[in-house]
Amino acid sequence: MTQHDRTISAAELTAGLRNHDKDLFQQLYHTYSRELYLLAFRWVQDEGLAKDMVHNLFVYLWEKGHSLTITGEVRHYLFRAVTNRCINELKRRSRTVSEELLRFESDTASFYEIADYIVFQQELLKHLAPLPPRCREIFVLSRVHGLEPAEIAEKLGITLNTVYYQLSVALSTLRTALLPKKKLR
Repeated sequence: MTQHDRTISAAELTAGLRNHDKDLFQQLYHTYSRELYLLAFRWVQDEGLAKDMVHNLFVYLWEKGHSLTITGEVRHYLFRAVTNRCINELKRRSRTVSEELLRFESDTASFYEIADYIVFQQELLKHLAPLPPRCREIFVLSRVHGLEPAEIAEKLGITLNTVYYQLSVALSTLRTALLPKKKLR
Protein backbone atom coordinates (compact mmCIF):
# COMPACT_ATOMS: atom_id res chain seq x y z
CA MET A 1 0.00 0.00 0.00
CA THR A 2 1.13 3.50 -0.61
CA GLN A 3 -0.64 5.96 1.64
CA HIS A 4 -2.71 4.22 4.27
CA ASP A 5 -1.83 2.00 7.20
CA ARG A 6 -4.38 -0.75 6.81
CA THR A 7 -5.50 -3.02 4.02
CA ILE A 8 -9.08 -2.97 2.84
CA SER A 9 -10.56 -6.47 2.81
CA ALA A 10 -12.78 -7.70 0.00
CA ALA A 11 -15.76 -8.04 2.35
CA GLU A 12 -15.21 -4.56 3.75
CA LEU A 13 -14.95 -3.09 0.24
CA THR A 14 -18.07 -4.93 -0.97
CA ALA A 15 -20.05 -3.64 2.02
CA GLY A 16 -18.61 -0.14 1.65
CA LEU A 17 -19.48 0.07 -2.04
CA ARG A 18 -23.01 -1.15 -1.40
CA ASN A 19 -23.47 1.52 1.29
CA HIS A 20 -21.71 4.27 -0.72
CA ASP A 21 -19.17 4.73 2.09
CA LYS A 22 -17.31 7.86 0.92
CA ASP A 23 -14.48 7.52 3.44
CA LEU A 24 -13.75 3.93 2.41
CA PHE A 25 -13.97 4.88 -1.26
CA GLN A 26 -11.51 7.75 -0.76
CA GLN A 27 -9.17 5.42 1.10
CA LEU A 28 -9.41 2.92 -1.75
CA TYR A 29 -8.67 5.64 -4.29
CA HIS A 30 -5.72 7.11 -2.39
CA THR A 31 -4.27 3.68 -1.68
CA TYR A 32 -4.42 2.22 -5.18
CA SER A 33 -4.87 4.96 -7.80
CA ARG A 34 -1.16 5.60 -8.37
CA GLU A 35 -0.32 1.91 -8.78
CA LEU A 36 -3.29 1.44 -11.08
CA TYR A 37 -2.20 4.40 -13.18
CA LEU A 38 1.30 2.95 -13.55
CA LEU A 39 -0.15 -0.40 -14.57
CA ALA A 40 -2.52 1.21 -17.07
CA PHE A 41 0.32 3.28 -18.50
CA ARG A 42 2.37 0.12 -18.93
CA TRP A 43 -0.42 -1.27 -21.11
CA VAL A 44 -1.53 1.73 -23.15
CA GLN A 45 1.66 3.87 -23.21
CA ASP A 46 -0.45 7.03 -23.10
CA GLU A 47 -0.66 9.20 -19.96
CA GLY A 48 -4.11 10.61 -20.64
CA LEU A 49 -5.60 7.27 -21.60
CA ALA A 50 -4.04 5.59 -18.54
CA LYS A 51 -5.59 8.24 -16.28
CA ASP A 52 -8.94 7.73 -18.01
CA MET A 53 -8.76 3.95 -17.50
CA VAL A 54 -8.22 4.38 -13.75
CA HIS A 55 -10.82 7.13 -13.46
CA ASN A 56 -13.40 5.05 -15.32
CA LEU A 57 -12.73 2.07 -13.06
CA PHE A 58 -13.39 4.14 -9.95
CA VAL A 59 -16.54 5.66 -11.50
CA TYR A 60 -17.72 2.13 -12.30
CA LEU A 61 -17.02 0.97 -8.73
CA TRP A 62 -18.97 3.90 -7.30
CA GLU A 63 -21.93 3.59 -9.67
CA LYS A 64 -22.19 -0.21 -9.81
CA GLY A 65 -20.81 -0.99 -6.35
CA HIS A 66 -24.26 -1.87 -5.01
CA SER A 67 -24.33 -4.91 -7.29
CA LEU A 68 -20.69 -6.03 -7.02
CA THR A 69 -19.32 -8.80 -4.85
CA ILE A 70 -15.57 -8.66 -4.58
CA THR A 71 -13.73 -11.78 -3.46
CA GLY A 72 -10.06 -12.45 -2.96
CA GLU A 73 -7.50 -9.69 -2.57
CA VAL A 74 -8.69 -6.18 -3.41
CA ARG A 75 -5.37 -5.36 -5.10
CA HIS A 76 -5.71 -8.39 -7.42
CA TYR A 77 -9.29 -7.41 -8.28
CA LEU A 78 -8.29 -3.82 -9.12
CA PHE A 79 -5.21 -4.86 -11.12
CA ARG A 80 -7.27 -7.33 -13.13
CA ALA A 81 -10.03 -4.76 -13.70
CA VAL A 82 -7.59 -2.12 -15.01
CA THR A 83 -5.79 -4.69 -17.15
CA ASN A 84 -9.04 -5.85 -18.72
CA ARG A 85 -10.15 -2.26 -19.37
CA CYS A 86 -6.83 -1.47 -21.03
CA ILE A 87 -6.91 -4.56 -23.23
CA ASN A 88 -10.49 -3.83 -24.26
CA GLU A 89 -9.59 -0.23 -25.08
CA LEU A 90 -6.59 -1.30 -27.14
CA LYS A 91 -8.76 -3.75 -29.05
CA ARG A 92 -11.46 -1.12 -29.52
CA ARG A 93 -8.95 1.29 -30.98
CA SER A 94 -7.92 -1.42 -33.44
CA ARG A 95 -4.31 -1.21 -32.44
CA THR A 96 -2.12 -4.13 -33.25
CA VAL A 97 -1.68 -5.89 -29.93
CA SER A 98 0.71 -8.80 -29.90
CA GLU A 99 -0.32 -12.11 -28.42
CA GLU A 100 2.41 -11.74 -25.83
CA LEU A 101 0.87 -8.50 -24.57
CA LEU A 102 -2.59 -10.04 -24.35
CA ARG A 103 -1.31 -13.06 -22.44
CA PHE A 104 -1.70 -11.54 -19.00
CA GLU A 105 -2.01 -14.51 -16.70
CA SER A 106 -3.60 -14.34 -13.32
CA ASP A 107 -1.09 -16.67 -11.71
CA THR A 108 0.84 -15.50 -8.67
CA ALA A 109 4.19 -15.19 -10.46
CA SER A 110 2.71 -12.91 -13.11
CA PHE A 111 1.02 -10.75 -10.49
CA TYR A 112 4.25 -10.34 -8.51
CA GLU A 113 6.20 -9.52 -11.66
CA ILE A 114 3.81 -6.66 -12.41
CA ALA A 115 3.73 -5.57 -8.77
CA ASP A 116 7.56 -5.45 -8.74
CA TYR A 117 7.51 -3.41 -11.94
CA ILE A 118 5.05 -0.93 -10.41
CA VAL A 119 7.05 -0.65 -7.18
CA PHE A 120 10.17 0.02 -9.27
CA GLN A 121 8.33 2.69 -11.27
CA GLN A 122 7.16 4.38 -8.07
CA GLU A 123 10.71 4.33 -6.67
CA LEU A 124 12.04 5.75 -9.93
CA LEU A 125 9.42 8.53 -9.96
CA LYS A 126 10.26 9.39 -6.36
CA HIS A 127 13.93 9.84 -7.27
CA LEU A 128 13.12 11.79 -10.44
CA ALA A 129 11.06 14.36 -8.53
CA PRO A 130 14.02 16.39 -7.17
CA LEU A 131 15.64 16.70 -10.61
CA PRO A 132 15.31 20.05 -12.37
CA PRO A 133 12.16 20.07 -14.56
CA ARG A 134 14.02 20.15 -17.90
CA CYS A 135 16.36 17.34 -16.82
CA ARG A 136 13.41 15.22 -15.70
CA GLU A 137 11.55 15.96 -18.96
CA ILE A 138 14.52 14.90 -21.06
CA PHE A 139 14.96 11.69 -19.05
CA VAL A 140 11.27 10.79 -19.41
CA LEU A 141 11.30 11.49 -23.14
CA SER A 142 14.36 9.29 -23.52
CA ARG A 143 13.69 6.39 -21.19
CA VAL A 144 9.89 6.27 -20.97
CA HIS A 145 8.83 7.46 -24.41
CA GLY A 146 11.85 5.98 -26.19
CA LEU A 147 12.91 9.08 -28.13
CA GLU A 148 16.45 9.32 -29.47
CA PRO A 149 18.63 12.23 -28.23
CA ALA A 150 18.41 13.95 -31.64
CA GLU A 151 14.59 13.70 -31.55
CA ILE A 152 14.52 15.17 -28.03
CA ALA A 153 16.80 18.05 -29.07
CA GLU A 154 14.58 18.84 -32.03
CA LYS A 155 11.35 18.52 -30.05
CA LEU A 156 12.55 20.78 -27.22
CA GLY A 157 14.55 23.18 -29.40
CA ILE A 158 17.83 22.56 -27.56
CA THR A 159 21.26 21.33 -28.59
CA LEU A 160 22.17 17.67 -28.75
CA ASN A 161 24.96 18.31 -26.21
CA THR A 162 22.39 19.67 -23.75
CA VAL A 163 20.34 16.49 -24.12
CA TYR A 164 23.40 14.30 -23.48
CA TYR A 165 24.45 16.41 -20.50
CA GLN A 166 20.97 16.37 -18.92
CA LEU A 167 20.69 12.59 -19.44
CA SER A 168 24.06 12.09 -17.75
CA VAL A 169 22.94 14.24 -14.80
CA ALA A 170 19.70 12.26 -14.46
CA LEU A 171 21.42 8.89 -14.75
CA SER A 172 24.12 9.88 -12.29
CA THR A 173 21.50 11.02 -9.77
CA LEU A 174 19.47 7.84 -10.20
CA ARG A 175 22.57 5.64 -9.97
CA THR A 176 23.51 7.28 -6.68
CA ALA A 177 19.98 6.94 -5.30
CA LEU A 178 19.11 3.44 -6.52
CA LEU A 179 22.34 1.44 -6.44
CA PRO A 180 23.71 0.18 -3.14
CA LYS A 181 26.62 2.19 -1.83
CA LYS A 182 29.99 0.45 -2.09
CA LYS A 183 32.44 0.90 0.74
CA LEU A 184 35.99 1.85 -0.12
CA ARG A 185 38.72 0.09 1.84
